Amino acid sequence: MNLARTILHLGSDQHPCGNLERHHSVCGLFRSHVGSRVMVVVLLTFSWLTSTLASQEPGRQAVPHTVAADSVSYLYGPHYQTPFILTSSSPGGANIARSTLEWIHHDKWRYGSNLLDLSLRKSSSVEPASGGGTGALEPYLVLRSGLGLHRMLGPRVQLPSALREISIEGGANLESKNSAFAPEERTIYFGPVLEFNVPRGMLNLGIHFRKEWNHEGILGKDESYDPDLNIEPVWNLPLRLGTVDLGWGGFVDINTPKGKDSFGAQMRTELLVRSQVVVDLGTLVHRHKTGVELGGGLEYWHNEYGKPSSITPGAEELTPLLSVTVHLHGGRF
Repeated sequence: MNLARTILHLGSDQHPCGNLERHHSVCGLFRSHVGSRVMVVVLLTFSWLTSTLASQEPGRQAVPHTVAADSVSYLYGPHYQTPFILTSSSPGGANIARSTLEWIHHDKWRYGSNLLDLSLRKSSSVEPASGGGTGALEPYLVLRSGLGLHRMLGPRVQLPSALREISIEGGANLESKNSAFAPEERTIYFGPVLEFNVPRGMLNLGIHFRKEWNHEGILGKDESYDPDLNIEPVWNLPLRLGTVDLGWGGFVDINTPKGKDSFGAQMRTELLVRSQVVVDLGTLVHRHKTGVELGGGLEYWHNEYGKPSSITPGAEELTPLLSVTVHLHGGRF
Protein backbone atom coordinates (compact mmCIF):
# COMPACT_ATOMS: atom_id res chain seq x y z
CA MET A 1 0.00 0.00 0.00
CA ASN A 2 1.51 3.35 -1.02
CA LEU A 3 1.76 6.34 1.31
CA ALA A 4 -1.28 8.21 -0.01
CA ARG A 5 -3.55 5.19 0.43
CA THR A 6 -2.09 4.56 3.90
CA ILE A 7 -2.96 8.08 5.06
CA LEU A 8 -6.40 7.84 3.46
CA HIS A 9 -6.91 4.64 5.43
CA LEU A 10 -5.94 6.45 8.62
CA GLY A 11 -8.67 8.98 7.92
CA SER A 12 -11.38 6.38 7.21
CA ASP A 13 -14.08 5.16 9.58
CA GLN A 14 -12.17 1.90 10.10
CA HIS A 15 -9.41 3.69 11.98
CA PRO A 16 -6.51 1.41 13.00
CA CYS A 17 -6.61 2.96 16.48
CA GLY A 18 -9.92 1.16 17.06
CA ASN A 19 -11.93 2.58 19.94
CA LEU A 20 -9.08 4.29 21.79
CA GLU A 21 -10.19 7.52 23.41
CA ARG A 22 -9.62 10.69 21.42
CA HIS A 23 -6.44 12.62 22.40
CA HIS A 24 -4.96 9.67 24.31
CA SER A 25 -2.43 8.42 21.77
CA VAL A 26 -0.31 9.41 18.80
CA CYS A 27 -3.26 8.30 16.70
CA GLY A 28 -5.04 11.42 17.96
CA LEU A 29 -2.94 13.37 15.46
CA PHE A 30 -5.08 11.92 12.68
CA ARG A 31 -8.50 12.19 14.38
CA SER A 32 -10.33 15.34 13.39
CA HIS A 33 -12.89 16.68 10.96
CA VAL A 34 -12.83 15.81 7.25
CA GLY A 35 -11.12 19.04 6.23
CA SER A 36 -8.03 18.43 8.35
CA ARG A 37 -7.82 14.80 7.16
CA VAL A 38 -7.85 15.96 3.54
CA MET A 39 -5.20 18.56 4.43
CA VAL A 40 -2.94 15.87 5.91
CA VAL A 41 -3.43 13.62 2.87
CA VAL A 42 -2.56 16.39 0.41
CA LEU A 43 0.50 17.64 2.29
CA LEU A 44 2.01 14.23 3.05
CA THR A 45 1.33 13.00 -0.49
CA PHE A 46 2.98 16.11 -1.96
CA SER A 47 5.99 15.70 0.32
CA TRP A 48 6.27 12.00 -0.59
CA LEU A 49 5.95 12.70 -4.31
CA THR A 50 8.67 15.34 -4.31
CA SER A 51 11.03 13.03 -2.41
CA THR A 52 10.23 10.20 -4.82
CA LEU A 53 10.92 12.43 -7.82
CA ALA A 54 14.24 13.40 -6.26
CA SER A 55 15.39 9.78 -6.10
CA GLN A 56 13.78 8.41 -9.29
CA GLU A 57 14.14 11.18 -11.86
CA PRO A 58 16.12 9.69 -14.77
CA GLY A 59 19.74 10.76 -14.77
CA ARG A 60 19.39 12.74 -11.56
CA GLN A 61 20.45 10.20 -8.95
CA ALA A 62 23.93 11.67 -8.69
CA VAL A 63 22.90 15.33 -8.58
CA PRO A 64 24.95 16.80 -5.70
CA HIS A 65 22.00 18.89 -4.46
CA THR A 66 19.95 15.75 -3.77
CA VAL A 67 20.79 15.06 -0.14
CA ALA A 68 19.02 13.90 3.01
CA ALA A 69 19.77 14.08 6.72
CA ASP A 70 18.15 12.58 9.81
CA SER A 71 18.69 13.24 13.49
CA VAL A 72 17.30 12.07 16.82
CA SER A 73 17.37 14.39 19.85
CA TYR A 74 16.51 14.40 23.51
CA LEU A 75 15.62 17.79 25.03
CA TYR A 76 14.91 18.74 28.62
CA GLY A 77 13.57 21.98 30.06
CA PRO A 78 12.63 22.54 33.73
CA HIS A 79 10.50 25.70 33.45
CA TYR A 80 7.98 25.21 30.67
CA GLN A 81 4.55 26.74 31.24
CA THR A 82 1.06 26.14 29.88
CA PRO A 83 -1.84 28.59 30.24
CA PHE A 84 -4.03 27.92 33.31
CA ILE A 85 -1.70 25.23 34.72
CA LEU A 86 -1.32 26.47 38.30
CA THR A 87 -0.29 25.28 41.75
CA SER A 88 -1.04 26.72 45.16
CA SER A 89 2.54 27.97 45.40
CA SER A 90 2.58 29.31 41.80
CA PRO A 91 -0.82 30.95 41.13
CA GLY A 92 0.67 32.98 38.30
CA GLY A 93 1.68 29.87 36.36
CA ALA A 94 3.44 26.69 37.43
CA ASN A 95 6.84 25.55 36.13
CA ILE A 96 6.52 22.26 34.24
CA ALA A 97 9.52 19.99 33.68
CA ARG A 98 9.25 18.48 30.21
CA SER A 99 11.26 15.88 28.28
CA THR A 100 11.11 15.69 24.50
CA LEU A 101 12.19 12.95 22.09
CA GLU A 102 12.46 14.40 18.58
CA TRP A 103 13.14 12.91 15.15
CA ILE A 104 13.89 15.27 12.25
CA HIS A 105 14.13 14.30 8.58
CA HIS A 106 15.24 16.92 6.05
CA ASP A 107 15.94 16.39 2.37
CA LYS A 108 16.86 18.63 -0.53
CA TRP A 109 16.39 17.69 -4.16
CA ARG A 110 16.67 19.28 -7.58
CA TYR A 111 13.64 21.59 -7.24
CA GLY A 112 13.01 21.95 -3.51
CA SER A 113 13.13 20.52 -0.01
CA ASN A 114 11.07 18.60 2.53
CA LEU A 115 10.99 18.60 6.33
CA LEU A 116 9.38 16.16 8.76
CA ASP A 117 9.75 16.87 12.50
CA LEU A 118 8.05 14.53 14.98
CA SER A 119 8.26 15.23 18.73
CA LEU A 120 6.94 13.30 21.72
CA ARG A 121 6.73 15.63 24.73
CA LYS A 122 6.25 14.28 28.23
CA SER A 123 5.31 16.70 31.00
CA SER A 124 5.88 16.25 34.72
CA SER A 125 2.90 15.57 36.98
CA VAL A 126 2.45 19.34 37.42
CA GLU A 127 0.63 19.13 34.05
CA PRO A 128 -1.24 15.84 34.56
CA ALA A 129 -2.87 13.60 32.01
CA SER A 130 -6.66 13.79 32.06
CA GLY A 131 -6.87 10.45 33.87
CA GLY A 132 -4.28 11.48 36.45
CA GLY A 133 -1.37 9.43 37.74
CA THR A 134 1.20 10.75 35.28
CA GLY A 135 2.15 13.81 33.27
CA ALA A 136 0.50 14.70 29.97
CA LEU A 137 1.87 13.28 26.71
CA GLU A 138 1.91 15.44 23.58
CA PRO A 139 2.84 14.20 20.10
CA TYR A 140 3.59 17.10 17.73
CA LEU A 141 4.20 16.77 14.00
CA VAL A 142 5.60 19.50 11.71
CA LEU A 143 5.50 19.03 7.93
CA ARG A 144 6.96 21.41 5.36
CA SER A 145 7.57 21.05 1.63
CA GLY A 146 8.94 23.79 -0.62
CA LEU A 147 9.76 24.44 -4.26
CA GLY A 148 12.59 26.84 -5.13
CA LEU A 149 11.86 29.38 -7.87
CA HIS A 150 15.51 29.65 -8.91
CA ARG A 151 15.93 25.87 -8.81
CA MET A 152 12.91 25.41 -11.10
CA LEU A 153 13.32 28.37 -13.47
CA GLY A 154 17.07 28.94 -13.42
CA PRO A 155 18.38 32.24 -14.87
CA ARG A 156 14.85 33.40 -15.66
CA VAL A 157 14.59 34.27 -11.95
CA GLN A 158 16.95 37.11 -11.06
CA LEU A 159 17.61 37.15 -7.31
CA PRO A 160 19.22 39.96 -5.30
CA SER A 161 22.80 39.19 -4.30
CA ALA A 162 21.67 38.86 -0.65
CA LEU A 163 19.43 35.90 -1.50
CA ARG A 164 20.36 32.33 -2.39
CA GLU A 165 16.79 31.24 -3.20
CA ILE A 166 13.12 32.09 -2.83
CA SER A 167 10.96 29.05 -2.14
CA ILE A 168 7.20 28.62 -2.10
CA GLU A 169 6.41 26.50 0.94
CA GLY A 170 3.36 24.68 2.24
CA GLY A 171 2.94 22.65 5.36
CA ALA A 172 1.05 21.77 8.50
CA ASN A 173 1.42 21.43 12.27
CA LEU A 174 -0.52 18.58 13.88
CA GLU A 175 -0.77 18.09 17.65
CA SER A 176 -2.68 16.24 20.34
CA LYS A 177 -2.30 16.23 24.14
CA ASN A 178 -4.06 13.98 26.67
CA SER A 179 -4.51 16.74 29.26
CA ALA A 180 -7.82 18.06 30.61
CA PHE A 181 -7.73 20.85 28.01
CA ALA A 182 -7.33 18.18 25.27
CA PRO A 183 -5.85 20.46 22.58
CA GLU A 184 -5.81 19.13 19.04
CA GLU A 185 -4.06 21.61 16.78
CA ARG A 186 -4.42 21.44 13.00
CA THR A 187 -2.66 24.38 11.36
CA ILE A 188 -1.79 24.94 7.70
CA TYR A 189 0.98 27.20 6.42
CA PHE A 190 1.57 28.60 2.92
CA GLY A 191 3.89 31.32 1.66
CA PRO A 192 7.38 32.35 0.52
CA VAL A 193 10.65 31.55 2.26
CA LEU A 194 13.64 33.83 1.64
CA GLU A 195 16.92 31.90 1.82
CA PHE A 196 19.75 34.34 2.49
CA ASN A 197 23.18 33.99 0.91
CA VAL A 198 25.37 33.47 3.99
CA PRO A 199 28.98 32.21 3.62
CA ARG A 200 28.36 29.15 5.80
CA GLY A 201 25.29 27.68 7.41
CA MET A 202 21.69 28.71 6.87
CA LEU A 203 19.56 31.83 7.41
CA ASN A 204 15.94 31.78 6.20
CA LEU A 205 12.92 34.02 6.63
CA GLY A 206 9.46 32.48 6.17
CA ILE A 207 6.36 34.61 5.62
CA HIS A 208 3.28 32.37 5.78
CA PHE A 209 -0.46 32.58 5.56
CA ARG A 210 -1.65 30.57 8.57
CA LYS A 211 -5.01 28.99 9.46
CA GLU A 212 -5.56 27.07 12.71
CA TRP A 213 -8.20 24.65 13.96
CA ASN A 214 -8.06 23.35 17.52
CA HIS A 215 -10.09 21.77 20.33
CA GLU A 216 -10.96 23.07 23.81
CA GLY A 217 -11.61 20.22 26.23
CA ILE A 218 -13.06 22.13 29.18
CA LEU A 219 -16.02 23.42 27.14
CA GLY A 220 -15.86 20.50 24.71
CA LYS A 221 -15.70 22.80 21.69
CA ASP A 222 -13.90 22.57 18.37
CA GLU A 223 -12.25 25.89 17.48
CA SER A 224 -11.73 27.52 14.09
CA TYR A 225 -9.56 30.63 14.31
CA ASP A 226 -9.31 33.51 11.87
CA PRO A 227 -6.51 33.33 9.28
CA ASP A 228 -3.38 35.13 10.44
CA LEU A 229 0.18 35.89 9.38
CA ASN A 230 3.23 33.89 10.49
CA ILE A 231 6.73 35.38 10.30
CA GLU A 232 9.50 32.87 10.98
CA PRO A 233 13.26 33.55 10.89
CA VAL A 234 15.28 30.31 11.15
CA TRP A 235 19.06 30.04 11.42
CA ASN A 236 21.87 27.52 11.81
CA LEU A 237 25.27 29.20 11.76
CA PRO A 238 28.82 28.08 12.65
CA LEU A 239 30.68 29.66 15.56
CA ARG A 240 34.19 29.26 16.84
CA LEU A 241 35.35 29.58 20.45
CA GLY A 242 39.14 29.35 20.53
CA THR A 243 39.90 26.03 18.85
CA VAL A 244 36.40 24.61 19.36
CA ASP A 245 33.83 24.65 16.54
CA LEU A 246 30.28 25.36 17.70
CA GLY A 247 26.91 25.69 16.05
CA TRP A 248 24.28 28.32 16.81
CA GLY A 249 20.74 27.43 15.76
CA GLY A 250 17.25 28.57 16.48
CA PHE A 251 14.04 30.15 15.27
CA VAL A 252 11.57 32.93 16.00
CA ASP A 253 7.84 32.38 15.46
CA ILE A 254 5.61 35.45 15.30
CA ASN A 255 1.87 34.86 14.81
CA THR A 256 -0.48 37.82 14.46
CA PRO A 257 -3.85 37.79 16.35
CA LYS A 258 -6.19 35.01 15.20
CA GLY A 259 -9.58 36.15 16.50
CA LYS A 260 -11.24 34.90 19.68
CA ASP A 261 -11.00 31.66 21.63
CA SER A 262 -13.86 29.45 22.86
CA PHE A 263 -14.34 31.70 25.92
CA GLY A 264 -14.69 34.80 23.74
CA ALA A 265 -11.30 36.25 24.72
CA GLN A 266 -9.45 38.22 22.04
CA MET A 267 -6.18 36.59 20.96
CA ARG A 268 -2.94 38.60 20.88
CA THR A 269 0.25 38.54 18.82
CA GLU A 270 2.25 35.45 19.81
CA LEU A 271 6.06 35.35 20.04
CA LEU A 272 8.09 32.14 20.42
CA VAL A 273 11.91 32.22 20.43
CA ARG A 274 14.27 29.26 20.76
CA SER A 275 18.05 29.66 20.59
CA GLN A 276 20.67 27.02 21.26
CA VAL A 277 24.45 26.55 21.00
CA VAL A 278 25.72 23.03 20.28
CA VAL A 279 29.11 21.35 20.23
CA ASP A 280 30.11 18.04 18.67
CA LEU A 281 31.62 15.80 21.35
CA GLY A 282 34.34 14.63 18.99
CA THR A 283 35.74 18.16 18.57
CA LEU A 284 36.28 18.34 22.34
CA VAL A 285 38.22 15.06 22.44
CA HIS A 286 40.11 14.61 19.17
CA ARG A 287 38.90 17.49 16.95
CA HIS A 288 36.98 15.17 14.64
CA LYS A 289 33.20 15.33 14.44
CA THR A 290 31.31 12.24 15.56
CA GLY A 291 27.75 13.38 14.87
CA VAL A 292 26.88 13.43 18.59
CA GLU A 293 26.16 16.93 19.89
CA LEU A 294 25.51 18.48 23.28
CA GLY A 295 23.49 21.68 23.37
CA GLY A 296 22.27 24.35 25.71
CA GLY A 297 19.96 27.29 25.18
CA LEU A 298 16.78 29.14 26.06
CA GLU A 299 13.15 29.14 25.00
CA TYR A 300 10.94 32.20 25.50
CA TRP A 301 7.19 32.24 24.73
CA HIS A 302 5.11 35.40 25.07
CA ASN A 303 1.29 35.26 24.78
CA GLU A 304 1.44 31.47 24.58
CA TYR A 305 -1.04 30.09 22.01
CA GLY A 306 -2.13 33.71 21.47
CA LYS A 307 -3.53 34.13 25.00
CA PRO A 308 -2.67 37.51 26.57
CA SER A 309 0.06 36.93 29.16
CA SER A 310 -0.93 40.10 31.03
CA ILE A 311 -4.13 38.45 32.26
CA THR A 312 -3.58 34.72 31.62
CA PRO A 313 -1.55 32.77 34.20
CA GLY A 314 0.99 30.52 32.54
CA ALA A 315 0.95 32.31 29.16
CA GLU A 316 4.55 33.56 29.42
CA GLU A 317 7.43 31.10 29.53
CA LEU A 318 11.19 31.26 29.89
CA THR A 319 13.07 28.00 30.32
CA PRO A 320 16.65 26.84 29.89
CA LEU A 321 17.15 23.89 27.53
CA LEU A 322 19.60 21.01 27.48
CA SER A 323 19.86 18.63 24.53
CA VAL A 324 21.68 15.62 23.12
CA THR A 325 21.48 15.06 19.35
CA VAL A 326 22.66 12.12 17.26
CA HIS A 327 22.99 12.80 13.53
CA LEU A 328 22.19 9.68 11.53
CA HIS A 329 23.00 8.89 7.90
CA GLY A 330 23.59 11.99 5.82
CA GLY A 331 24.93 13.98 8.76
CA ARG A 332 23.74 17.59 8.71
CA PHE A 333 23.37 20.26 6.02
